[in-house]
Amino acid sequence: MNRLNKLTAVGLVLFLVVGISSVSQARVTEKVEAMIAENTPLKVKDTDLWLQIGYPLIFGLQYDKYATGNVVLGAGAGSFLNGFALDLAVKYLFLTGKFSPFVAGGPVLYYSGPAANIFGMYGTAGLQYIFDSGMGLSLGITHVSAITGSDEAFSYQWVNDSLNQASAQFGFHWNF
Repeated sequence: MNRLNKLTAVGLVLFLVVGISSVSQARVTEKVEAMIAENTPLKVKDTDLWLQIGYPLIFGLQYDKYATGNVVLGAGAGSFLNGFALDLAVKYLFLTGKFSPFVAGGPVLYYSGPAANIFGMYGTAGLQYIFDSGMGLSLGITHVSAITGSDEAFSYQWVNDSLNQASAQFGFHWNF
């Protein structure tokens, strides 16, 4: 009997150790898998269409294509009261997940007529967040500087023949 009690006690201890070990192992595995999922290289899809309010487009649509997890190439068209704006963009995302600070820049053309147009360059620094649904938001500060002047003055108060100013930039993204 004594031997049977010892075997039962050893079996019970072994059962408890294996049971506790497997439960804690499952918890650790779940935590590790969640950490891996959180840091996947590209959790956003590689195409982004977004409504941009603020410079450089003033009010327009920007189409972006992810070249890598960090580098995004884009083009946009926008409008102001008496004309339109076109831009090209290169954006660098510092992080490759859903949330990332970024810098962007490129050329921009403001056109209001044959003698009322400005070619300039812009730079943006901001933050971007893409939700699991593919919708997203961005906020940035953009500075636009004219390279060429306009022969005729623009009638829009924020675009003039000596463009050299900053503005807030808001974005509403659809990442697909």
